[in-house]
Amino acid sequence: MPEDQETGRAAAAAAGYSASSCPTGVEAAKIMLEKTAAGRAGVELALLEKDLPDMSAPAWISMIRKTRFAENLPVVVLSRGNCPESRIVEMFDAGADDFIQMPCAPQELAARIRAVVRRRQAHGEESPVLEIGPILLDPGARQCRVRGKIAQLRPREFELLDLLMRKAGRTLSRPYLLETIWGMDKTANTRAIDVGVSRLRQALGVRAGRWIETVERYGYRFKLPGD
Repeated sequence: MPEDQETGRAAAAAAGYSASSCPTGVEAAKIMLEKTAAGRAGVELALLEKDLPDMSAPAWISMIRKTRFAENLPVVVLSRGNCPESRIVEMFDAGADDFIQMPCAPQELAARIRAVVRRRQAHGEESPVLEIGPILLDPGARQCRVRGKIAQLRPREFELLDLLMRKAGRTLSRPYLLETIWGMDKTANTRAIDVGVSRLRQALGVRAGRWIETVERYGYRFKLPGD
């Protein structure tokens, strides 16, 4: 989609980035790895088209999330035309930071790019280690432990748990979580939140997952010890 690529480059430039394009997902991953291996400045952001010539967008996101050079890379997916809700949820579950329907003005796209980067940075090295009940979360090391054992969390699951634990005892509404963690409009009709919480509970295990409580018809809360 050449038009969307040009819009993406203009938006990246407006957000303070120099942009280059790759024709396939495999080539993009290869270039990112080569830059990291050579000690050069790594890629700071990925603008990804929904339909790649060699693989699906969720498959590409899942692939790079398993690498050390891109496990925390901000990823924004651009889509022209209708996209089923199930496909959007799939991309967010794979680790996308935002999903933007094209056409979109470069200024708006640039603003959303900056918002994605800010959210990623907010979970960086300055965040304190959190320990409540059986769960210890270390944002700097991007590590979660449940009763001393490492729990494998996807990037989105990690950010969701971080937010719930930092606001433990408070009920967070679905629209708030949708806007804060998924970067989506809080009026969007999507099951992304419920699917995300369900997968997070599974990753934590049955007993630890119970620390995340469902508040019927409203949202979720991470309970405090003694509740």
